[in-house]
Amino acid sequence: METTIAIKERTAQLLMQLKRKLEAKSFDEIILAMIKEKEKIPSSRFGSQPALKKFTEREKTYREL
Repeated sequence: METTIAIKERTAQLLMQLKRKLEAKSFDEIILAMIKEKEKIPSSRFGSQPALKKFTEREKTYREL
């Protein structure tokens, strides 16, 4: 599930700079990294197989049937 959040222009600029610096694939990756660091959340709380690809829309629909 994707969602939209409102942030100030300066925050968006800082996120973009951090994304480039860390060579992250998405803002989600950056935000999760900051949350993990701040909260000291173990990686195990984010799934046992982090390299596993997300479900496609077709797979999601099939699961709902």
